[in-house]
Amino acid sequence: MNMNPFLFTGLVALGVGATITYYLGVKKNRWLGKHLSAQTEEILAPTDTNYVNIGGAIGYNFSYKLKGDWKEAKGTFTFIPRHSLLYMPISFLIRGGDHFYLNLFTDRRLPGEGHLILASHLRKAKIDDIEAMSRKEVELGGKKFVLLWRENRILDKLERIALSFPDPQSLMHFCCYADNKTLFLHLAPKKGIIGDNLSYFVKNAQVFLEK
Repeated sequence: MNMNPFLFTGLVALGVGATITYYLGVKKNRWLGKHLSAQTEEILAPTDTNYVNIGGAIGYNFSYKLKGDWKEAKGTFTFIPRHSLLYMPISFLIRGGDHFYLNLFTDRRLPGEGHLILASHLRKAKIDDIEAMSRKEVELGGKKFVLLWRENRILDKLERIALSFPDPQSLMHFCCYADNKTLFLHLAPKKGIIGDNLSYFVKNAQVFLEK
């Protein structure tokens, strides 16, 4: 049985393309992992670090031991599967790109629950009892965000800090959770850059600490 030459050429081209995509995609995602971890460690200055790989070139879970008011940091960074020629465009449509998540934990008291969240991301955030929260729509860097809060005493801090992130284009979600004593940050980094927003987040986190 003779194979159609055009079909054969197409299959060969697809195979070559998939191989090149795999090599370049793995290389890029590994570079992003190193770049994001380097920025995070430089800003948080952990005393101990731990990384757990997710699916080879998909990302990492990490945990840091910290000193001072913030005792621990836990987070995740995930990447679109640049090494998969067929799945990458589907993943990009579903997830929208790379993501960086960080929780800072403290033993100190926090002033309540408050969020600044990208309006288009609001449903995905799955915030409990969101209907009972006070709400205010704001615009940052040409993007629509929503401020949410339960206790009025957190609003001043939320507006003063959350509305001044230096790079709102990559900001997805910032929040303060008093119940589990954590601040949370979700970024969608462009070209692996998180330094400005992360540095701002860490420097201003102290504002939410209460005596």
